[in-house]
Amino acid sequence: MNRRRFLAGSVALPLVARATAIAEPARFREEATHADFTAPVSVEPMMERYRLTRDRVLHGAGPAYTPDFLLEDIHATPGRRFTEFSGDVSGRWISSLAAASAAYGESFPTLDEVVRRTIALQHPEGYFGKTFHFNDSDDKDMALLWGNGRLLVGLMEYYALKQDPTVLNSAKRLGDFLLRISPRFNSKKMADEFSASHFASSYICWTQQTEGLAALYASTRDIRYRDLCAAISTRIVLRPADHVHGYLCSLRGTLDLYNATGDGAHLQRVEAAWQEVMHSGDVLITGGVPEAWSPKKMRTEGCAECDWLRLNLALWRATGNLMYLHTAEQVLFNEVAMNQFCTGDFGHARLNELGTPGMVYVRAWWCCTLHGLRVFPDIYRSVFRTANGQIFYDLPIDGRIKSTEISAHATSRLASDGTVHIYIDRISAGQTLTLRKPLWAHDLKVTVNSRAVSARSIADLKAGDVIIATYGMTLREDQAGESQNLAHRKAFYFGPWLLGTQSQANPEYFNELYPENILIQSGAETSREKSRLPYDVPIAAKTVAYIPAEFPDQPSRVQLRAVAEQTASLPMQWEMAFMVKNNS
Repeated sequence: MNRRRFLAGSVALPLVARATAIAEPARFREEATHADFTAPVSVEPMMERYRLTRDRVLHGAGPAYTPDFLLEDIHATPGRRFTEFSGDVSGRWISSLAAASAAYGESFPTLDEVVRRTIALQHPEGYFGKTFHFNDSDDKDMALLWGNGRLLVGLMEYYALKQDPTVLNSAKRLGDFLLRISPRFNSKKMADEFSASHFASSYICWTQQTEGLAALYASTRDIRYRDLCAAISTRIVLRPADHVHGYLCSLRGTLDLYNATGDGAHLQRVEAAWQEVMHSGDVLITGGVPEAWSPKKMRTEGCAECDWLRLNLALWRATGNLMYLHTAEQVLFNEVAMNQFCTGDFGHARLNELGTPGMVYVRAWWCCTLHGLRVFPDIYRSVFRTANGQIFYDLPIDGRIKSTEISAHATSRLASDGTVHIYIDRISAGQTLTLRKPLWAHDLKVTVNSRAVSARSIADLKAGDVIIATYGMTLREDQAGESQNLAHRKAFYFGPWLLGTQSQANPEYFNELYPENILIQSGAETSREKSRLPYDVPIAAKTVAYIPAEFPDQPSRVQLRAVAEQTASLPMQWEMAFMVKNNS
């Protein structure tokens, strides 16, 4: 069964059944030999990824995010790209740094200055940017609405961090502006007028206001914001060729409204939309989504990838449905990791003729880099959790938890030897720590202070205890996709990682007819490579034989690597959907 079909259909299953019903994909004949990978590697690879993008945003160039540069989209200064989206860059910058500060406990002094200067530029009517046309709106007005929506989210995240009443007052004035224009904008007429053909300035510029309005209601309990958010949510529609990022922002805001109100209708709307996405044919081989829904599916977008990851993590927290967590995990280890540039930027990958990401090639500093930074706090908060008096370790990555019940941290060597080490710094008596066994792990072995334990729920822990979780992983194959182009092709995975061939290590593979090369299924060899960078995944590296399409009488060998390793390199070609011959 294809993974996307299984995930989309699983919502109707009972929770326990969801975790066990998935059929194990066909495996290659060899398994990981963990002892072969003993090179020192970073024990915090996810933190390394966070720091890479954080430092790019704070200290990078091309462009540098100086206060004056950020405020150009509030002034709508001509010259640089996309200043008509008033508040977009500045709002994302405020949002990402405020959320990072709250999650990681870091201080960013420039953040206060940018917020102070931003709210000083608010119009008396409550909006930011150039003149807004209240009665005869055009694409520039929709662009302004988009940017103001991103800015409202940024102001609310800053308020959550600092509790500054002047910032909340500015956000409320912006919310009141949205209330003023809502009778006209929250209408079928406007939805039809700004169809998907307008793309970045389509009706999603209005529906994405749900995120800021839900935050406003959660902080003020003003039912006007709640009711407008709910009304806008009924206007959210997956329209062919429309902007995926805007659609997913709208859904995330609706889920935020559910969290603020407990009204199950909002959750049902988001879960139904999730099902529609999973059945759309637009979920990529990496687990991600494109920049535009079909039939304009031409490339990916870092913003949409991060939204899709954040939506799935939020749905997991709201429902306990393991399929949301499994989907988030696939997106995290593959699409989001692949989308992160060696500079720390996020951006676009061109989809090849098969509809799979072929090359990550555009650093979208105006949106994706900042939205990429914003995803890390959500990841960080999803590693551990507490619920019903228990403590859970959900994502097999590095992370920390500090609560009244426990203080612990995890370090991840998953990419080198398949293990994660959890260190207990403090724990209350009677607490139990439960480790999740992911669907991609064929077993999970646990030791406490080098002593093997049979259960994944561990009691009687104390300060100083060290838990080592070893995840059993194999090289396995699955159907590459449901489209006609992918129907007879295979994708290969090792643990959570999607594998592919890339032009940097295999230049001879990528000649003119490379999509017609045929991998030989049997005889895969583990590459005995050592990790050099925190983005390397040496445990997943395999070498396989293939038949070159241009000279089939001379079989050769090619290396399969985790697509997540793209972060360590300049843009290069990837293939991840293969024709396969079983040569057993």
